[in-house]
Amino acid sequence: MRTNCLSPHVAPARPDHMRLVWREPNRGEERYRAFAWTCECENTVYELRHAAGLAYIRRTRLVSGVTEVHETYRWRLGQAHSVWNALLEGQAR
Repeated sequence: MRTNCLSPHVAPARPDHMRLVWREPNRGEERYRAFAWTCECENTVYELRHAAGLAYIRRTRLVSGVTEVHETYRWRLGQAHSVWNALLEGQAR
């Protein structure tokens, strides 16, 4: 972690990392709560969100000046937290 950052950074992807499926975000009015997020000093920011009893990861990337937003599938809370931890440790991307 950099000294001025309060949120965690994602470790570099390991060679054998799990590949997450990234989809277009839901466009409906979904109520969610962000429970964890990565540092905004990087070009890619991840959020762990809970909505309607399920959880998912939202990825926001700045690519060539354009913001791209994608989300994972929804999982039960325990599974989503496991995937979140794997993401932070470089075991998922």
